Amino acid sequence: MFDYPFMKQNILLFFSVLALFCKGQNKPCATQMGSDQIKELRAFQQKLSLGEVSLGKKSIQYVPLKIHILGNNKGIGYYSIHNLMQTLCDVNEDFLSTGFHFYLTGSIDYIDDDDLFNGNSDAIWNRADAYKTTGAVNVFFHGGGSEWCGVYFPGVDVVFIKNACQGANATTLTHELGHFFSLPHTFSGWESNNTPLSIEKVDGSNCRNSGDGFCDTRADYVSVRWGCPLSYNLVDPNKVSFKPDSSIYMSYSLDACQTRFSNEQMATMRNNLQGRNIAKDNENISTLLSPVLLSPVNGDTNQNASHVVLKWSAVPGAFAYHLQVARFGAFEYLSADKLISDTSATIELYGKWPYTWRVRAFTAANTCTSAFGSASTFTTYESVVGMAEIKLEMDQLNIYPNPLNAGQTFTINAPAKSELMITNTDGRIVLITQVSQLQSTFFSINDAGLYIVSVNNSGSISRKKLLVQ
Repeated sequence: MFDYPFMKQNILLFFSVLALFCKGQNKPCATQMGSDQIKELRAFQQKLSLGEVSLGKKSIQYVPLKIHILGNNKGIGYYSIHNLMQTLCDVNEDFLSTGFHFYLTGSIDYIDDDDLFNGNSDAIWNRADAYKTTGAVNVFFHGGGSEWCGVYFPGVDVVFIKNACQGANATTLTHELGHFFSLPHTFSGWESNNTPLSIEKVDGSNCRNSGDGFCDTRADYVSVRWGCPLSYNLVDPNKVSFKPDSSIYMSYSLDACQTRFSNEQMATMRNNLQGRNIAKDNENISTLLSPVLLSPVNGDTNQNASHVVLKWSAVPGAFAYHLQVARFGAFEYLSADKLISDTSATIELYGKWPYTWRVRAFTAANTCTSAFGSASTFTTYESVVGMAEIKLEMDQLNIYPNPLNAGQTFTINAPAKSELMITNTDGRIVLITQVSQLQSTFFSINDAGLYIVSVNNSGSISRKKLLVQ
């Protein structure tokens, strides 16, 4: 067993909140709904039974999505922009039949906080509310530490998603958004190895007062992750053998199995959205033209690696621009991957390498169809160090191997008794320690990126760059 991030008891009692802990990679999770929320859901499901709700597809509602990307206190571990763009495409595809279309509101919010980054439940309750944007669905991407892949906290009304659980074609965020808009699990009542008092029957005779309360989702008793089809049969109270429906997003079938919400689930989410009053009827979903890359000119060989200024033309209707830079044009291994609201960016790179860069423009509601334009190349050189930096011989500050892979051990040989500091390109300290003269010290860095290694001996500073791939 492991601890689930429940709210503090007094807060729980005051708000009657539920905590939906969802989609652990290999472990069961628990859903606990407050009595008020169950009452509201059952009341709407009764309207479904009486035929008072239309199940037909409604006109598109554009739903604002505010993205918060968490790093640790040193600014390490951010969810990548490349993955975020793909996730937004995937979620809108998953919700296509519901009539929901999500769009970005405001800039991406980067937050450096160890506790939030690790999914600490007390921190989520005490601090996440301060970062929220009102009138939007607030989604936080974090780096790990928690046992769950995704969580919706109704009391704070935020969604937390573990970075590792939301790659290409993942449905973790889709599942959690289902919870945000009031859906329970298909196996409701079976969480944490519990057995509900009322067990749903395959014939649907008790579908409104057992399970998830939806009569168009099949009975489901499986609260652990499972592949499709389920490798064994379930047996209902009438001794009927069956398998649960693997296609429903609110089940615990593996991501590749899931393809849909049921009609009653969709009607319930639309009802919840209407009550929130955050959606609008129109949003720009155009496919935009590609920007023209202006500077540096293609083939430039004279770019200072520590200060590369990239410029491109403005595209009418653009919400933001997606910039990617890669050594040797290998865009599967990005040296820079950023969303830029302007038409220029200044970046720091590793010196003496050929780079290729590209940019695409997109609207807030369409991160999918606008393509990157033609790529351009440039080559960097190492910047010349200042006078204060050459009092220690650069050749005596050795780092090897360099470049290296994330998690790989590397060695730093300092030329004198000095203070050793490693920072990322934003200036955040990753490591600071004292080293003795000619001492070899072994380290490892788990996050890919460009780092600056500095040795300070009574004010004389030597620096070298370290590339972690």
